[in-house]
Amino acid sequence: MFLRFALALTLTGLVACEEKTPPGATPATPVSAEAAPSTAPQLFTTTRPANAANLASIKTTAQTGDTVTFLARVGGKRKTFIDGVAVFVVADPDLTSCELMGEEDHCRIPWDYCCEDNDALTAGLATIRLVDKDGAVLKTSAEGQGGLEPLKFIVVEGIVSDRNDDGLFVVDAGSIWVGGKPSRADRMGGSGG
Repeated sequence: MFLRFALALTLTGLVACEEKTPPGATPATPVSAEAAPSTAPQLFTTTRPANAANLASIKTTAQTGDTVTFLARVGGKRKTFIDGVAVFVVADPDLTSCELMGEEDHCRIPWDYCCEDNDALTAGLATIRLVDKDGAVLKTSAEGQGGLEPLKFIVVEGIVSDRNDDGLFVVDAGSIWVGGKPSRADRMGGSGG
């Protein structure tokens, strides 16, 4: 029940830019792969699957139980990674994250996609779960696992474990390729494609 609540909260939570950091606070910084050794190294691959379609195009037709492969970027919510469980949010690469917009330092949390249209976010977000062989979600954060961090491209191969017509799309990952980050000059840089 808690996991369903956490997933629903992740998918329906509000996103918003914060232009100023409160006094004494620092913006969240991603954990590096070295700081968080993988508890599921078998899930990560260095070979990028060929011809991976973008998340949004897969999401429109996939059903619960389907095996899917898609390209996405880590992010889509202010809190991309769920504490204590290996669950995180990804966004379709056609959505524009704040660091790709025209201004330097446009937003202090660029992976929340706060300037995107809410309908586009609903259509272009997914929740990824790292699970054990019995389908139970791993009891550790996915942040840093296999190099996962906000804004990086990934290709996910997995099974759709839950979906609905309101935007919920949950995939239990079987394999994840982690790429790099794009730049304003090359929006697909880091995608490996």
